[in-house]
Amino acid sequence: MAAKEQSEHKEQQLTGIMQLLSEGGFYSGQAIADKLGVSRAYVWKLIQQLQDLGLGIESVTGKGYRLEHQVELLNKAQIEEALHGFSLDLRLITDSTNDKLKGDGFTHNKLVVAEYQSAGRGRRGRKWVSPLASNLYWSLGWKTQLPVQQLGGLSLIVGLAIVKALQQLGITGVELKWPNDIRYQGRKLGGILVELSGDMVGGLQVIIGVGLNVHMASNAAESIEQEWINLQELEPTISRQQLLITVIQCLQDYLERFSDGGFESFLSEWQRYDECLNKKVAILQGEDVINGIGAGVDANGAFLLQTGKGIKPVYAGEVSLRFREGT
Repeated sequence: MAAKEQSEHKEQQLTGIMQLLSEGGFYSGQAIADKLGVSRAYVWKLIQQLQDLGLGIESVTGKGYRLEHQVELLNKAQIEEALHGFSLDLRLITDSTNDKLKGDGFTHNKLVVAEYQSAGRGRRGRKWVSPLASNLYWSLGWKTQLPVQQLGGLSLIVGLAIVKALQQLGITGVELKWPNDIRYQGRKLGGILVELSGDMVGGLQVIIGVGLNVHMASNAAESIEQEWINLQELEPTISRQQLLITVIQCLQDYLERFSDGGFESFLSEWQRYDECLNKKVAILQGEDVINGIGAGVDANGAFLLQTGKGIKPVYAGEVSLRFREGT
C-alpha cells in the first residue's frame, strides 16, 4: 500500500473510532477491534494517537473506552448541501489549512476544513493550538480584482461576518480587536489570518484563514499565553457544523459587499464592535512603542491612534497592539 493510501486508511480508522465513541457510553477494545477488523493491540495504538491529538478519551478497566465529552464530527455531505458554490475539502488531519490553499492548491471559493492542524498558525508566525474535533479551523480561497491597497480592511470584515454569524446563533457581546482577534470580555474566541499572493494581471489570490474556539479542553491549551474562552461557554448547545455553515454564509455576503464598496461601507458597523475604541493602547513595532488612545479605523482599515501629536494611522503587518491600564 502506498504511503498516501496508508495515511488515508489510518485516518478512516481513527474516524471510525471517533464515530463509534460519539454514540455515547463505553466500548471495549475488543468491540472496537471487531468493528474495524483489526487487533485489540492496534486499537490501543489508535486510541493513543487520538489522545495525542487532543481528544479526551477515558479508559476504565473492565469497561473500555468512552469520550470525556460529546464530540460532533463535521459531516461533508451536509455541509456541501448547505453551502452552494463552494468546493469543500474536509480533512481529519492536516498541517495548516492555509498552506493547503497555497500555490497549485489555490481555487476560488475552495474551502479547506480540518478537524486537527499539526502546524496551525496565527499572525506573525505564532502557533495556533488546534486539538482534534474541538474547535473550527478553516481557510477559504478568494480571488479578487481589487488592488492590494484596498484590501487593508479585509481581515476586519471577516471579523464582522463572524460576529454577525454568532449573533444569528444567539451569541452576543462579542467584540473585535484590530486587526484580527475575535474576543469576548477581554478573552480570545478566535483569530483571522489573511495571506495574499499573485498580481493584478490575473487577480490577487487571497487566503482567509480562521480559527474559532468551540469546546477546547483546558489541558489542550496550556501553551496559550493569553486568556481565552470557548463559544460553548456562551452557548452550551452550539453546533460546530452549524457554526461553520453560518459563518461561511455570512462571509459570502460580506465579501460581495466588500468587493462592491470596499471597507468604507463597514466603518459604522466596525465602530459598534471595536474593542479598542477610546481605550488606552500601545503599538509595538520592533523596538519601538507608541502609546495612545484607540480612535477607530479609517476607510482603508488602518488603525487610528490618537497621540499627543494628533491622529496616527497604523497599518497591519509586523505590529502588535496591546491594551494599557485604564480607559
